[in-house]
Order: sequence, then structure tokens, then C-alpha cells
Amino acid sequence: MSFQNPRIKPIYPLYQLNPEVFRIGAQLGITTEFEDPEKQYWELAKILDGRHIDEVVKEMQTLFPSLTEEDVIGGIELLDSEGVLEEALPEQETQDRYIANVNYFSRFTNTQGNRFDIQRKMNDTRILLLGLGGGGSNILTLLAGLGPKKITIVDYDRVEAGNLGRQFLYRESDIGRLKTEVAEEALSQMNSNIIIESHNKKIVTVEDVLLFTNDVDVVICAIDEPPFIIQRIVNQAIVRAGLPCVFGASQVSRGRVYTVIPRETGCFDCLNLNFSKNDPKFIEQFVGFREINFDPPSIAYGPGIFQLTSGIVDELVRLVTNYAAPRSLGTQYEINYEDGSSFRHPSWPRFPKECPTCGEGNVDDWEIFQYYEGGK
Repeated sequence: MSFQNPRIKPIYPLYQLNPEVFRIGAQLGITTEFEDPEKQYWELAKILDGRHIDEVVKEMQTLFPSLTEEDVIGGIELLDSEGVLEEALPEQETQDRYIANVNYFSRFTNTQGNRFDIQRKMNDTRILLLGLGGGGSNILTLLAGLGPKKITIVDYDRVEAGNLGRQFLYRESDIGRLKTEVAEEALSQMNSNIIIESHNKKIVTVEDVLLFTNDVDVVICAIDEPPFIIQRIVNQAIVRAGLPCVFGASQVSRGRVYTVIPRETGCFDCLNLNFSKNDPKFIEQFVGFREINFDPPSIAYGPGIFQLTSGIVDELVRLVTNYAAPRSLGTQYEINYEDGSSFRHPSWPRFPKECPTCGEGNVDDWEIFQYYEGGK
């Protein structure tokens, strides 16, 4: 028996459909229904309000003298197995500003877990955020509500009028100012508990990233230029630093999220190897794309960017706290802005013997990498 003060989760309503049937919950997919003509479970559910288990047993035996202690404990265990119970804990274990987060996380815990632990893990997390454009600026806003211990932000750009349609961290009065400067000010006003460190720098090399990887637990890569090349640079850096990284990028009407955990999942170069092995047109497409020097205009629809950035931040929370399983480990999790759907691409493996970045491979053995370096 793992519980001492079990209670029906306050996030779920407890109500009767008729004298013999009751429900816990009222949301499609997570509502539990009980046929209970003797009303024993109904009375038990009402009593489970956080009082000590001994009191619960005593009151149930008063209502139903034929019940043994084992019967009552068994009933509680059944309710717990349905995911509708939690252990009553002091509410002061977290700041009021995060209590709604804690209530959400309670959906994913039972009497053996502690819903406050998930929020505490976030409060202890140190994040490196690369890029403050359409992705990074909105990611920063979401992170403010989660309250990580520290966020290090890196960008080199200035706020422009054309940013304001999708980068909602900035205001008209910020036009012309450094994004790092504005972001640091804004974050300090949104959540003064977060340690914020800003760096005005353009990421061009692996060493540029490694300058900021000390005192960091996890990285978010929200840089999208130059395409593919910058992801490879960041990938090499996080593998060398041994840090997990959530990558995100937007296309025209879809966004993708994928996560690399060095030497556990396949890395970005493993993805290049996987395509090289399995897609006969991969290199042709890569070379063809590079040769036209395609410079697309800014393509961003605010509601779509919100879908992507929410996916990125939720994936980071999953990765850090394991409140639910991550969806993008070694796979590309794709979000369709047009219809709100999402799906995962086939996963790619790690190639420990062949990958030149996270394994023992030689970069010269793979044609694709010469094109990253500008080869023909």
C-alpha cells in the first residue's frame, strides 16, 4: 500500500448519472464510469478527500459493517489503478504562480507519484536557448510560465517591423533594439525568479555554441539559418558537450520537432546517414537545393508558429520531467498548421560505428558531408 492520505483528484468532478452509476471526470477519453448498485464505491469516492487511510477504513466500515479493511484497501487500489487518485500533499510546496501547472501534471500521477516533483524539476532546470526569432521569442514566453532556474539566450539580430507579426515578445517601441536586450528585459518582468543570461552573438561554428554550454542541462535550437548547416553545427556541439537538445523548425505550413540525446538517440548526422542509406534521391535533392541558393521570404503565420513552439516546449518538459513520454526522440514529430494534426516520421537509428559525430565513423566516408562544407 503506497497511499496514506488518498483523495479523488480535484481536477475531476465526481457525480452520479443515476442511483446505480457514477462517474469520475467529464472529459472525453478520461472519464471513468462505475456501475455501483450497492453504492459502496460511490461512498468510498466521496470519503476520499485526503483524510488518513485509517479514517477512511473506519468510516467505510461504519457505513458498510460487512467490509473488511482489506476490502476498503482493495477498493482504493482499484480507484488508483484507474488514475483518479492522488496523495494529498501540502499545497505550499510550490509557488502560487505554478499551481495551475501542478494541477495539470496531476493528470499524469497517481498515489505513488508526487505532482509537485514535475514542477520542481522544471524549477531546477537550466536551459540554453539558441535564437530569438519566430520560434525562440515565443518559446521564451512559454518558458517564463514554467519557471526554469536559468535561461541563457543567444542571438545577434535586432527587432524589425517585419518581426512583429509573429514574434510576440517584441513591441513597436523595440524596433531597432537588440533582441537579446529586449528579451532579457521582458523575461525579467514576466518571471523575476528566473536567472537570465543574454549573449549578443551569431552562431557560426561549433565553438560558438560551446561557449555557452557550461552550467546548462538542456538546449533548444530555434535557429533556422543557414538551413541544415546550422542544425549540423549545433548537433556537433551538443554531442561534444553531452547535452540533450530539442530542435524545431518551421516550413511553409508545417513545423517539425526532433530531439537528440547524445549517444542514446541517433544524432543529426545519423539522420544524414540514414537518408543516405535509404533514400536514393537524398543527395540529389540536397545538392539541387544548395545549387539554387534558395533564399525564401519570411514565411510565418502566428497561430501556426504557436503550434510549433508549444510542441517544442512541451517536448522539453517531457524530456526533463518525464511527466509523459517524449514524442520526438530519434524521430521527426511533424505538426500540420492547416488541419491541426500531427504525426511522427519513421525513426532513425544511431550509427555508433559509422557516424562521424556521435560514433567512430569518418566524415570522408560519406558523400553528403562534403556538400555541407561547400563541396561539389
